Amino acid sequence: MDKREELIYSTYKKQLRAFEFLGTTIEKINYDVPDILTEKMESWERIYLMGVKNSSGIDERAVKKLSQANFIFNTLDKMSDGGRAIDVNLRNPVSGGIMTGSSSAGAVNVLYGINDIALATDGGGSVLGPAFSLNLFSCLLKGLGYQSQSKKKSTDGIEFSAGTGLISYDYSIMKEAVKVLTGEYGSDTGKITVAVPCNLISPDGKSHMELLSGVLDGIENLKIIEYEFPDFMNRENSIKAMKEIFADADVVACAEGPIDTLGIGDSVYGSFSDTKASQARSGKNLLRIANMLNCSAIGIPCDVFSKGILLCGPSGTAVFSKLITLADHVAYKFMQSNLVHEYFHRSFLRRHNEYTFKDGD
Repeated sequence: MDKREELIYSTYKKQLRAFEFLGTTIEKINYDVPDILTEKMESWERIYLMGVKNSSGIDERAVKKLSQANFIFNTLDKMSDGGRAIDVNLRNPVSGGIMTGSSSAGAVNVLYGINDIALATDGGGSVLGPAFSLNLFSCLLKGLGYQSQSKKKSTDGIEFSAGTGLISYDYSIMKEAVKVLTGEYGSDTGKITVAVPCNLISPDGKSHMELLSGVLDGIENLKIIEYEFPDFMNRENSIKAMKEIFADADVVACAEGPIDTLGIGDSVYGSFSDTKASQARSGKNLLRIANMLNCSAIGIPCDVFSKGILLCGPSGTAVFSKLITLADHVAYKFMQSNLVHEYFHRSFLRRHNEYTFKDGD
């Protein structure tokens, strides 16, 4: 097959795969995708499928800009019941555990290759969390103004507007979508100050510095400052503490995860006296407040299951350029599982072991 035929074939197979998830992770499928694909192939060499979370908080400008470029609105993705930090109706396809975040469905659809990106909302980690839980890439664009026009309160009483973000299995595809949404941006060649935690230990017993060590090496004009980070389980206190750190640093880098593997991070579940310890082992750190700080953020998975590095910076295009500079350097530091890629990301190409129809049967 030539490239054109391969694109048509893969898109057809992805849509067939989407029907298997209809009612589970997908609410609606765009039946016009084949016609839109034919039109876009006249102008674009690379075309990608996109899932959009069924939430009024989605910034419609993002949907419009991506749809006008080389992305096709393929599926309307489900949201967790009540927008909870866990989705009790979905299982993590890799581990079999409970799924993370109200944007879980979009992340699962990306994992299975049904969509190349998911466009979703993040209040207290609902883009970044699901992505980390499935070792996917993510980007929160709240710091660039992509957000809901309405405000709501978190379960712990903090007022916020939901930010819009992206999830993808491929860093380059995510970056292409970011470029569509933000216009031309250049990597920042000036001095970058990065704050890292010297005191935090992940639920798996590993220090954050152990994961970050060496990852940021080799970046020119980079200054790393070690800070004592707050306990992220208390959102209000940690928001105040991180604002003070951002006064001295351009970007904050920390580890996230393992997400909802050794504990469950959900305010409803964690409201009981005997479940608070489990919530503390959920592996959710800065991702819980990145949106509430009005930040931009980029999540990069590492080679440990449901774990990765979060790069976070305050609002503004200048800071976002610094985030891109760091993310470009970190994104390919870790070898992602080829088995996961073949089993999930390319699952739409898999032939099922089913009865096949033959002439004469």
